[in-house]
Amino acid sequence: MSSRLHPYTAVIKERELLTKPGSTKEVYHLVLDLKDIPFKVGDSLGIYADNDPVLVKRMIQALKATPETVISHPRFPEPMTLHHFLTKKAQISRLTNTFAKKDPSYLATHDIIDFLLDYPPTNLQETISLFSPLLPRFYSIASSPLAHPNEAHLTVSVSTYTQQNELRFGVASHFLCHLATIGKTSIPCYVQPAPHFTLPADHTAALIMVGPGTGIAPFRGFLQERLAKEADGKHWLFFGERHRATDFFYEPFWSELVLQDKLILDLAFSRDQAHKVYVQHKLYEKGPQIWEWLSQGALFYLCGEADPMAKEVEGVLLQIFQEFGNKSELEARAFLKALRKEKRYLADIY
Repeated sequence: MSSRLHPYTAVIKERELLTKPGSTKEVYHLVLDLKDIPFKVGDSLGIYADNDPVLVKRMIQALKATPETVISHPRFPEPMTLHHFLTKKAQISRLTNTFAKKDPSYLATHDIIDFLLDYPPTNLQETISLFSPLLPRFYSIASSPLAHPNEAHLTVSVSTYTQQNELRFGVASHFLCHLATIGKTSIPCYVQPAPHFTLPADHTAALIMVGPGTGIAPFRGFLQERLAKEADGKHWLFFGERHRATDFFYEPFWSELVLQDKLILDLAFSRDQAHKVYVQHKLYEKGPQIWEWLSQGALFYLCGEADPMAKEVEGVLLQIFQEFGNKSELEARAFLKALRKEKRYLADIY
């Protein structure tokens, strides 16, 4: 059994670019081997990523040391080489006030490498002790073990930002999508259970699923599971991204389910028209039907970014309850609270 302290070592079996040429994003579908590691749909995979070797090399130079220099860190029992520490153990990008008792504007606009270049360290071991441990990054599993045994699928968006006029990458997404070699690079990982976010035991229950961007990932697993179990329940998916032509993740899968009358699909491509359209706008458009489904016992699932998407979806739901359920604001909030208590409003937000 894998765990945070004892991760399983996987490799990437497949890596496919989901976004099309012309997209403003870079989103990949990844298949990891996960032999004999049990999980259920809705769970996440915690990934221990390696830091970018280019950044590691620059940092060793800034520390005026060599890769083979042996260091120790208070959070780790055994000494190790500086290269191993900076590659696998240390958080080497985000600058925190453990390094610099600086004003917030400096912390917000500089990374650790910038600080080390601006303020060259005089004591290597003291500087090493300032680094925080590299924490796992979590990705919703985008597959069902019934449909794809011994595998876990992930939907990973490459995170980028500009700092000091340099393009910089998110640690885990860069590692998984750019740096790791298919079939070769070790990917330490473990299953993070999500008991609050999984399918109901009742296969006849109707599901409303809202998953813009990579928030669509768990719902691919949900639908694979329901198909494998020949579930009779109705399925309604709301998906949103920037452009239909370049950013419609897993389009063949969803379109086939629509053709088979196993899925209702509402799409919000925000930049395909003059005014921005998001999933919450589509929810409101279908307000009467949303109210009808929920009144008849449907479950409502939400996956994606907490701010602002999840807050705005919740706001629209309260609006739907008032306008189409004839509830007061107080009654609408009580109804949402009851849905949560009954485990019929389930959110996985980040």
